[in-house]
Order: sequence, then structure tokens, then C-alpha cells
Amino acid sequence: MPPRIVIVTGEASGDVYGAMLAAEIMKKRPDIVVSGVGGERMRAAGVDIFQDSGNLPVVGFWEAIVRLPELRRAMNSMKSYIARERPDLLILIDYPGMNLRLASFAREKGIKVMYYISPQVWAWGRSRVKAIRKNVDKMVVILPFELEFYRNEGVDVDYVGHPLIDLVKTEIDREDFLERYGVAPGSKLVSLLPGSRLQEIGHHLAPLLETARALGRAVPGIEFVVVSVPEYRDLIEKELRNLGLAYPVVTEHKYASIAASDLALTCSGTVTLEAALLGTPMIVIYRLSLVSWLLGRLVVRVPYISLANLVAGRQAVPELIQGGVTSEGLVRESMRILNDSQVSEKMRSDLGEVRSRLGQGGATARAADIAIALASR
Repeated sequence: MPPRIVIVTGEASGDVYGAMLAAEIMKKRPDIVVSGVGGERMRAAGVDIFQDSGNLPVVGFWEAIVRLPELRRAMNSMKSYIARERPDLLILIDYPGMNLRLASFAREKGIKVMYYISPQVWAWGRSRVKAIRKNVDKMVVILPFELEFYRNEGVDVDYVGHPLIDLVKTEIDREDFLERYGVAPGSKLVSLLPGSRLQEIGHHLAPLLETARALGRAVPGIEFVVVSVPEYRDLIEKELRNLGLAYPVVTEHKYASIAASDLALTCSGTVTLEAALLGTPMIVIYRLSLVSWLLGRLVVRVPYISLANLVAGRQAVPELIQGGVTSEGLVRESMRILNDSQVSEKMRSDLGEVRSRLGQGGATARAADIAIALASR
């Protein structure tokens, strides 16, 4: 009987990584059967999706508490499937609130567990390392500093490099992008990236648009695009109409948009590494509900919120957090970058160092080899 693998993720970035991993596994071993929890990308990669991940993402402690009954039902459904199918390997991608519980459940059932894309326990959940050490057979990490962290904690860990190295490529060239979205070739272009989750958009879109209006008055010839996931395009376009703004909303050419921009104003997350790989100066913002922010301050133990700065090991790009996310602060930092070529070039140089620290290509293929070996034992 061919090996069976279940891949579980809970959000958009995990769906991307899960799709890449599944495709690589099935390319190397076409006989392996892959099912999972994911979205459209994993489905398109050939994964048999038994539960859609689209309604799972939650940002913040309080938000998770509010949705607890819904999340508990989803968890019970996943456990039932895993117990019934008894796969040879369970691959968990990030999303620790759900996936660490699934790891414990799989351990009880004698199912091997591989964790790919580490949860940020090094930032806020060090007490969870004990659960990882107990319930995860192999930790496969993609950030260079994670290898030493897990080794020091006694976890069986491999570092494969970052899959974004192979993924981040502009979909169309700069000239085509500018023409397609009606951006004048000689203008300064700023991309606005409020986030890929509904809650993130709710917290970030308004200050970003307020900042854009202020910059539009202060900087001649400046133009803006808003980068969004397709499912929230209508929501963002409605908000733009309400404010009398006519910025293009980009859903299909995210990387081309970032690469063509003189500056990206972006929500914290994987996108900060994507912008780093494209060499685009950025300002990183992040806001949560007040309750989630206060609770988060009690447990977060890292000096920066953005992955770009964490990989750099210093503040390569500005960060504005919670109450600091204001149009005044964003305009001030934006003007500093847009008007001073030395500032922007220093930032590009620092981001080049981030890129070099993320390893060479082939991360997904190396992760697939590890998964196949585990599933075949």
C-alpha cells in the first residue's frame, strides 16, 4: 500500500508552502497519496482537501477566544479524519494553536509528525517547545536562527533554507506592470499592503489610506496601488470608493507591484521577507485589538516584529506598532526614505544581506525528501 501523508495548514501563507511541498512530494513519489487541510493552492497542487482552511485564520488572543467554539468543531473534525485514515505521516505547517494539539493527538495514535515552517515559539511561546520535543518527530525550519534554537532545546531539527527563494519572482516586468495598472513611468510608486487576513485589513487599511492621501498632497507625482488577496478585493474597492480614492487594487501581480515600488507600506508577516527578496524599501506596521496587544506584550520576547529585521539581526527597516501606527508617523518615515537616496540605498543594501541569509534555492525539495523518508519508514 502506498504511503499516505496528511498536510495541515490554517492560513494563506501556509497554503502556499503546503502546495509547494505537496507538489514536490508527488513529483518525487507519484504513488504517495496526499490529503489535507488547506485552500485553493493546495487543492490546485493535487491535494485531496478534506477541510478548507479559509475560515480558520485568527489574529490575536481575544479573537481566538471569541471564535473558540467554531475552532473546536474544526479541530474535532480533523481529529476524526486522522484517526480514521491513520496516515503514515502528518505534516503540520505553522499555525501552532491548532497544530500543536494535532501533534499531540497524532502521537497518541502512533502517527509520525513532521512540523514544517516553525511556529514562532522563539518569540512568544517558549513553553510550547516541550510539547514540540515530545510530539514532533522532525522539525523542519526555514529561518537560519531557528536551527540553533531548536538544537539547544533538544529537538530533532533540520534547516532547509527558505522556500520563498524559489517562489518570489515578478509575474510581469516593470513596464508591463506600470502600463497595466495605469501608473505613470516617471512617478514615485508606493504599494500599500494591509494584510491577507480580514482582521489585519480592518486594523491597517484605514491608516494606510490616510497616509496615502497625505503623501499625495505632499509629494508631486506620487502614485499608489493597494495589494490584496482576491477574496478581499471587493471590500477594499468599496472602502476606496467611500473615501473618493481611485487607487488600483492588485491581486494577481503582488511581486511585480512590490518590485516596481519605491516604497512598500506593509503589514508585518511573510511579506516583509518577500519585499526583502525583491530589494524594496519598506515600512512595517502592525496593530491588534487592545486586549490582544496587552496580552501579547506579556509573552513576546523578541526585539522586532518583522521577519526582515529578525533575519537581519538589527533594524534594517522601520517598524511602527500599535499606537505608533498613525498617518503622521508613516508620512514622516515615508518622506525620509522617498526624499533621501542614501537612506533608501542603505536599506536596499541591508535587505540584500537578509536575502543572503535565507539560503540557496531548493528548500521545498529538501523538505520533500525529509517527508518522503519519514512516510516510507
